[in-house]
Amino acid sequence: MLSHIALVFWRGILQRRLFTTLNVLGMALGMATFLTLALIVRYEFTFDRWIPDAEHIYRLDAFSDKEVPVSSIRLIDALRAEHPDWNATAILRGFSGATVRINDNAWDVFIARTDAHLFDVFTLPLAEGDPRTALVPEGVVLTRMQARRFFGRDHDVLGKTLDITQKGRTERLHVTGVLKDLPPNTTPQFDLLVPTSASEMQAGSSWEMSAAETWVRVAPAVASQLPDLLGGIVQRHAAGLLSDDAKAFKIRARPLTTLHFFDATLGWGGTDKRLPIILGVVGLLALGAGLVNFVTLSTALAATRAREVAMRKVLGATVLTLGLSFTAEAIGLALIAAVIALVLTELTLPWISTLSGWPVGLDFGFALPLLLASAIIGGACAGAYPSWMLSRFRPAAVLASARMPGSGRLGSRLREGLTVVQFAFAVTLTICTLVISRQTHLLQTMDRGFHQSGLLMSYLPNEQAERLRQQRLSDLVRGLPGVTGVTISDDAPGGGTAGMTFDTTRPGRSAPPPLLAVIAKQPSTLPVWGAHLLAGRLFDTSHDYDSRAMPVAPFDSFLAGQTWTFGAHNVVLNESAIRALGFADAASAIGTPITLHNKDIQTIIGVVADMRFKNSRASVTPALYYAVSGPIGYGVLSVRFDHAPENAVRTAIATVWKQVYPESALNLRSVGDIIDDDTRPEQQRGTLMIVASFVTLSISCIGLYGIAVFNVRRRLFEIGVRKVLGATAQQVTRLLVLQFLRPVLIANLIAWPVAWWVMRGWLSRFDRRISLSPLYFALTALIVLTLATLTTLLQIRRGARSAPAIALSSQ
Repeated sequence: MLSHIALVFWRGILQRRLFTTLNVLGMALGMATFLTLALIVRYEFTFDRWIPDAEHIYRLDAFSDKEVPVSSIRLIDALRAEHPDWNATAILRGFSGATVRINDNAWDVFIARTDAHLFDVFTLPLAEGDPRTALVPEGVVLTRMQARRFFGRDHDVLGKTLDITQKGRTERLHVTGVLKDLPPNTTPQFDLLVPTSASEMQAGSSWEMSAAETWVRVAPAVASQLPDLLGGIVQRHAAGLLSDDAKAFKIRARPLTTLHFFDATLGWGGTDKRLPIILGVVGLLALGAGLVNFVTLSTALAATRAREVAMRKVLGATVLTLGLSFTAEAIGLALIAAVIALVLTELTLPWISTLSGWPVGLDFGFALPLLLASAIIGGACAGAYPSWMLSRFRPAAVLASARMPGSGRLGSRLREGLTVVQFAFAVTLTICTLVISRQTHLLQTMDRGFHQSGLLMSYLPNEQAERLRQQRLSDLVRGLPGVTGVTISDDAPGGGTAGMTFDTTRPGRSAPPPLLAVIAKQPSTLPVWGAHLLAGRLFDTSHDYDSRAMPVAPFDSFLAGQTWTFGAHNVVLNESAIRALGFADAASAIGTPITLHNKDIQTIIGVVADMRFKNSRASVTPALYYAVSGPIGYGVLSVRFDHAPENAVRTAIATVWKQVYPESALNLRSVGDIIDDDTRPEQQRGTLMIVASFVTLSISCIGLYGIAVFNVRRRLFEIGVRKVLGATAQQVTRLLVLQFLRPVLIANLIAWPVAWWVMRGWLSRFDRRISLSPLYFALTALIVLTLATLTTLLQIRRGARSAPAIALSSQ
């Protein structure tokens, strides 16, 4: 029996090469798209699960107002005092980064200082070294990538020395361990681990300062009790913290395996969980389109095999045998499609990964079962209807008929319905692709409130002695060819390092005081950025209150646990701050005094447009800009250049940098690169959506072409009769084209509300967004109808031009 089914299957492929090719190709494209997106979804949902006991590791977030993914370094002592049996560790990531020097080479890096218990919590793979002895004083643990960066190789580097300068202090460390490069789907990334004593890590820290990550690994029985065990721990150990402040502190234990999606809700990296879900749905739609195409062509092809079935029944074939034969043939074709899909995925995955940014590879252990299940399910669905329909034909009636029996009105309606479903998938994806592409274009080209081209940024060293060199650096850079402006601030495009918010009140206004981000800058900063002035004026050093030295910088005061001190200043606000303070317009705010942090009176002298520095998706934070004449802590250098090549300007700045900061590395970035990084997630989604919609439209057109070939062949007799009765080839062509376009039009009507609902929800996440114009829907309909017409037109015109005598003799 199996040999008979195999023989019939092989002969069918040879006899129906066109239909077999269309069937297999459509199914293979759908499977390949589904597999590619499934690999991306799997990558997103398996974050951190490779780490041993990941499900028992928790990060402790400590906060008083809004949750942040950090805690006070002092929390670790409280944990060890109350729960000495827990495996706990603390990681302190510096605010200002550090510089690694080996001989005359320097690299700007961000290091993680940790205690000796890190490997008790995280069982991380070491390529070299022993985890029990790697975290020792004056040691450093590198990843393989960093070892290659520093030493040119990733092996035999144990004992090598390097100098790390951070906060004005230089340490000579020797390599005690080399971490294997961690998989990219890992939340806690460690490039350089520097073991540090508890006293050094806690120097200058306080309970109010959340700058560390606290991790614990607990037994499963303890996990359910964590909320109760952590309750009140701050109040019991927060010496020096006011009782009211201590009561406001909350501790939340967040499982490691949930952080990738959870941190996105906090705005601290990670991925929005809706993104992989959307990609998964798109993958299922592509697979569904391929499956629908497969079933549609299979039902059409089955209608041409009525006489074959009749002869096989005359020769003794049973209904069960015929049903199994049709199902086995369909599964066989689906398995061939699965093999082709596997090859297509292997060939295109590197390209897709490069464009989309997801570093995924083909995992055969995951891909083969998925494709096998898809092939079996798809084959069973494709073979079910033909098995039920054809195995019930009466042989005598079929063999005595002059015309080829078809599947009747039921089969025709089924194929039309499947075509509607197939094109509804394609139309939905195409509309979503157009909307995502336009929104991405808006994010890339929108006015961010400052002049973007010709602007370079770099973080500055932060120690007091290093701050005193800021003016010398500015003067030297300002004299370089092509440089038109130089300034320093503690915030800048791409994000500064010292963002702090303070409550701000306006005289005579009883509403709750809004929080304004207070940004220190030099008087020249706003002109160098190219900020758009809306009302009033910008800072002028001839006015005493425009630019004054501060007794202590606010961020320094915060780190030292001192009272914040501003003094009286003239200030410039952005549009969002004006709205938050309740002013009718920008002009009405000029000259108005406001009170900062309940004591320092500031006078508004100007209003500038909102500047989107960090996240183009979120709303702009209300901001207050004040100018200072002295050095700026945690500063960012901004350099404006014009009429000079960017590479030449970069090289010149690097030369000057080595003169002023020989112990620190320069990390210069253009605003264009910063904006590209900001909009990259939308570009990645757009790329995948374009590929998916193209594939789905291709599958739909393949199916429509196959149906066109089938229907034209079936209706040659009808075409001949129409032409004998006077119909022209053009009239016949128009009639058939309109009949083929009917399911496409119905698909558009079904897809439009679905796409509108999906895209309305997606666009609501953006502060600046395009309008959901009817043009996207109309353009998609035009594209799809044009493709459908072109797909079927050639075959229809060929049938419509056939001679009536030949057409009438076709049945």
